Amino acid sequence: MTNFFDKLNCIKKIDNGKILEIIYQNYLIELKLVDINDDTVNLLYSLRKQFRNMFATDFVMTKSKTKQWIKKDILENKERVLFMIYVDGEKIGCIGNGGYDIQKNSSRLDNMMKDPTCEIRGIMTIIEKVYLKWMFDCFQLSKITGYLFSDNEKMMMIHKKCGWILLDKVPLKKTYNENGSRWEIDNSNEKKSERCYNIIELTKENLMENFKDIEYKEYYG
Repeated sequence: MTNFFDKLNCIKKIDNGKILEIIYQNYLIELKLVDINDDTVNLLYSLRKQFRNMFATDFVMTKSKTKQWIKKDILENKERVLFMIYVDGEKIGCIGNGGYDIQKNSSRLDNMMKDPTCEIRGIMTIIEKVYLKWMFDCFQLSKITGYLFSDNEKMMMIHKKCGWILLDKVPLKKTYNENGSRWEIDNSNEKKSERCYNIIELTKENLMENFKDIEYKEYYG
């Protein structure tokens, strides 16, 4: 556990924040620690709005809230990290992980998004594969976990190409409060649920079965 948190702390102190470089179809892809520059805030704000139906919580979003989220929930949070995805120097998305389960020696894949205007076919599959391998190697994890809405079929297809397996499908219900709404696990045993989570899991062995001929370089690991 100490190793996981120590590594996260060190990563957040890297000068340029760069951890990975990938060559894909002659494109240069780089993963660098998230920052609070205006272009980063604007992109994450836009992606959060575009994909709001794929998040557990929904609320009135602003750029100011997005900036605070980056600072408080990511950069100052000892359990989470987020990297911006650059393609030929332009930010096109993000990917990260958070939380550490000491019993499973696992962490959770989190916040994987791409600007829809980036139309490079297969790019997120390649990025996910390399990032997952980096997670296993850097943090010496036994497993990587995740969850996503079962109706997010496009993302599930990408995950399957990386070797993820579906463990369970959990019913959800939508609750409301003064700040907005939240999807929560429904334990009422009602036959019909509004939506479901796919609970997924990955081992390094399963990942490496689908990891072939990828040109990449690690800058921290």
